[in-house]
This record gives sequence, structure tokens and C-alpha cells, in this order.
Amino acid sequence: AQPGCRARHNSAYWSGAAYAGLGPGAHEFDGSARRWNVDAYVDWERRLARSADPTGGLEELDDESRAAEQVYLGLRTTDGLRLSGAELVRARRWVAEGWGSITDKDRLVLTALGWLRLDSLAGDLTVVRSRS
Repeated sequence: AQPGCRARHNSAYWSGAAYAGLGPGAHEFDGSARRWNVDAYVDWERRLARSADPTGGLEELDDESRAAEQVYLGLRTTDGLRLSGAELVRARRWVAEGWGSITDKDRLVLTALGWLRLDSLAGDLTVVRSRS
């Protein structure tokens, strides 16, 4: 997004902030669990008419899952992911390969080549982060 034009709603998804989900198929996140409503409008409406829970599914995230998600989501943003210690050492190797750049705020921002390796880099960084 251009400066000053970033969608606050979508930014909540990428930053790991809590968000509400209202309506059929809607998803919500409270910081530790993700829930989603049933997809079909008819099913959703029937549940509400019976004062029943319209939730179609639940995913509870442990600390390890949240940490991995933070890495994956952070690397997908134009702000990048804040790094420290061993993470920065590893990321400097990637910069040398042309896969990213490190900002003056110690944030790793991936290049187009880095995006092609996103899953591998995020997995590697998750391991480094778990050891520190």
C-alpha cells in the first residue's frame, strides 16, 4: 500500500492482532485460537434461529505455532520481520545471496528471489528463533 493508505482491517491479520468474524464463513482470532463459522448461509441462519453456536471449526494455537506464524506472516509484509542475535547472523547470509535486505531497524524484508524461497527461509528462521 502507498504511505497512509494501508488497510487497517487487513493489517490486523498480518500483525497477529485479534479480530472478530461475523457472518457465514467468517473467521475470528482472539490471540490464541482461530474460529470460523459454518459456510452455508442456510446453516448459519438456522443455528442462529435456534440460538445455537454458528462455529464450524476451531484451531487452538500453542506458543510454538504462534511463533512460527509470526515468522511466516512477518516475512510476507513490506515492513518485514524484526530480528535479533542469531537471527540477524542468519539473515545476513540471505542478504548476501540476494534474498532480502535488512533495514536500519533490524527488520528482514524479502526480495523477489527471497519470496521464491519463503517457506524454506521461514522454516529455517523458526528453528533459529526457537533455539535462542
